[in-house]
Amino acid sequence: MRQFFTLRFWLTLAALAGLALAALAVARSQEGDAAPTVVGEGRTSRQMDLVTWVYTIVPGDGFAMVDGRTTADLAVVLDGTRTMRIVKGTEGEIDCPSLTVPGHCMIAADLLGDAVLWFSIVEGRPSATLTLPAVREVLDDGWLLLANGWEVRHASVVDRVCDDDTASLTEFIRTFGDEATSTFDVERQQVVKVTCPRATATTSTSTTVDPGPTSTGPLDTGSTPLAGEETLDDEAG
Repeated sequence: MRQFFTLRFWLTLAALAGLALAALAVARSQEGDAAPTVVGEGRTSRQMDLVTWVYTIVPGDGFAMVDGRTTADLAVVLDGTRTMRIVKGTEGEIDCPSLTVPGHCMIAADLLGDAVLWFSIVEGRPSATLTLPAVREVLDDGWLLLANGWEVRHASVVDRVCDDDTASLTEFIRTFGDEATSTFDVERQQVVKVTCPRATATTSTSTTVDPGPTSTGPLDTGSTPLAGEETLDDEAG
């Protein structure tokens, strides 16, 4: 029993406790590294692999959003052949008052395979295109950051619709900020147009956005750039 209380024994316990605390600190640090990037006003930036309107939504028994997580499964019927299943405990947000009314909502989802990591359900009617918030930044690899914190893919040619002329997409973003809107093509899963607050249907210019050699998003290669279009490299200058 006297060996149990030796100084060496207590030093060994202290060393093991220190290693455990160090391991816990490393784990918490790695969890923080995996968290979405903060984008001003407490928002987080999340990469949306799918943005589309929804045919209908069927909540499971006792469904609710509590502390930003689902309390039951949620079946999201996209069309006659596809149903997205959001399992209990998934993080997300819902801002569509007519949640169970067919054709009244749209969904954006961060996916891992078929699994939903995070989702946002907001108002949106069935259409070939969806109106999304303004573009805040052109990111690498064919992605744009929107004002609501969503990261979405963009087409290789993005139309700028405005009565006030801008020389590039970068200048358009800098000039109109969050007052503008973006247009998302559901079939192509890309932003194809940005529109300023003072725009008419006949005023449109285009910008060719260079996705870079490592682009992962599906890009439109069928469009022919018009005279006077700039690449992203030109805009930087």
